[in-house]
Amino acid sequence: MNKVSIVTIVKNDSAGLEKTVKSVTAQTFQDYEFIIIDGASNDGTPDVINSFKQHFRKVISEPDNGIYDAMNKGIASASGEYIIFMNAGDVFASPEVLELVFSSVKGRPDVIYGDYLVDYGYTTRLLHGIPAEKIWQGMLTSHQSTLVRTELMRSYPFDLNLKIGADFGTLYKLAVKGCIFLYTPVTIAVIEPGGVSDRKRIQVYREHLQTVRRYCGFSPKIIIYYVFRIAESWLRQRVKSILPEKTVRTVIKHKADK
Repeated sequence: MNKVSIVTIVKNDSAGLEKTVKSVTAQTFQDYEFIIIDGASNDGTPDVINSFKQHFRKVISEPDNGIYDAMNKGIASASGEYIIFMNAGDVFASPEVLELVFSSVKGRPDVIYGDYLVDYGYTTRLLHGIPAEKIWQGMLTSHQSTLVRTELMRSYPFDLNLKIGADFGTLYKLAVKGCIFLYTPVTIAVIEPGGVSDRKRIQVYREHLQTVRRYCGFSPKIIIYYVFRIAESWLRQRVKSILPEKTVRTVIKHKADK
């Protein structure tokens, strides 16, 4: 059994896939398997897959019912002790990332998570993982900076009824079940902004609230927190839509420099 299964989901993103593959294969930690789940791409993606086929333990190329359906296929195919999703365009923060993570972890925690960088092109922003006891507030870190024991992911796959927040849904269920979450101060991934969760932040918070209420029932504190987050997200979207791009970049750069 490999220590970790690295699963990459891709559809019509040949450039992003090549970027991710090069990052994975540059890892100094070699105890991994690499799995590609391709949503029947019809661009140059199959050519990239073929060019790097010697690095993949398994490739599945077929239509799917969205990203979480594809990620569930990755879970079903994985045989590593842990699983991490590095989808097309995502990269590890350095070639030593996995080596640093596993050298810093003792025992067999159920979930290992760390920090991540957001690459805006003109600046980067480091975001730290938050304490596990605050998971009711949302994702502890990005999914690209989270490793979960594969057997648990098989028991609690992504809920396809959640269109954006299924990764949070699974992790929250694991927390409710009493699974052990371990934070490691390692910058694991570099991601780009502008993904679906960024563009539909209000829906993300609504789905998170749906998950939390499902397992914890009604709590005024939780309701107030999410109402505030939804209102804040709406206001930010409005302000961002009327501000000049240069001003938006200045604000982001100021936050990144803090």
